[in-house]
Amino acid sequence: MSRRWSRFLLVAVLCALAGRSLSQQIQSTYADLTVPGNWQPAKQFAAGNSAFDIYFDAGSGAMLLVSQQAGLLRVAEIAKFFSAPSGAGNEAARLMSAAQFQLPALFSDRASKDLSKGSKPPRMWDMKEGEGSPVWFYASQLFDEYQIKNVGGSSEIKEQFVPVRVTRAEQRAVAGGDVLLLEIETERAANDTAIKRFHMPTSLKDQRLRYGWVQFAPGGIASGQGVLSIGIAAPANSTLSVEEVLKQLGAAKMKQL
Repeated sequence: MSRRWSRFLLVAVLCALAGRSLSQQIQSTYADLTVPGNWQPAKQFAAGNSAFDIYFDAGSGAMLLVSQQAGLLRVAEIAKFFSAPSGAGNEAARLMSAAQFQLPALFSDRASKDLSKGSKPPRMWDMKEGEGSPVWFYASQLFDEYQIKNVGGSSEIKEQFVPVRVTRAEQRAVAGGDVLLLEIETERAANDTAIKRFHMPTSLKDQRLRYGWVQFAPGGIASGQGVLSIGIAAPANSTLSVEEVLKQLGAAKMKQL
């Protein structure tokens, strides 16, 4: 075999490997499942998120949340997006934030105190308490700001969220059960200051973000079994998506708690 042909084969193999999405088995408190990524447990970032097992891929900046629920949650709210228009809105960001990527308690408490004094709260990436946390990063990229509005002569604090596009919202029968899906993408690229504050990979610069939520009911919605909940967050150019998670659900082994 010529040296030139050998070099060609080597390049072809390396390109094929680079394009593959390597999967790793995750053994969480709630289930054993295989998801593409290089996942490491991230319990150090779980403060205020004790209901989730958190995993982080430091190379890609992707995050995974695994939990169990008694049943499907927010079905009616997700159903509103089953025939979602193509334009962006902030209601899906509000829903995703409340269900999976909640505002950190330290931030909310600080904001409440500042607002009660008439001061403007800091942005999440201005607070050192979240230094190096991917949980704070992804929460911060869904949330916009607090606004105080006059309602009926009294002040009311409103949470404002960023505009996002709904790319997937559906209920589907799959092998082994039923799933409820929601996937969104941000309209804006990730904030540079937030990337630095939360020590995220520089490859996220100028990237929009993808958030997903998969709820899997083994045996079907009416089976009465617990529901496996998987939240994902990753740059929009990542191969990690609700579709990738769906491929693995048939082999997932839920644990009885």
